[in-house]
Amino acid sequence: MAEAMRCVKVAEAISQVVMNFGLPLMRVSYDAAGDVLYVHFAEEPVSADDSEFIEDDVVVRYRGDEVVGVTILNASKRVLRA
Repeated sequence: MAEAMRCVKVAEAISQVVMNFGLPLMRVSYDAAGDVLYVHFAEEPVSADDSEFIEDDVVVRYRGDEVVGVTILNASKRVLRA
């Protein structure tokens, strides 16, 4: 039950982010071997034509002026910020 409640809290937090930003869809995947978290803002991953590092180990991916995804390197070492 504790595991289920942790998953519910994560799902609730994600739903708030999606609703607050008006995102139509958000897909998340995690590569444990590389410790990389991928967030895609489209039904299928979209090829980016540009990207930029915005802070330590975070890359924002663009297609034109639209943000199509975020990549977080060393994801397990990050701390949730308020």
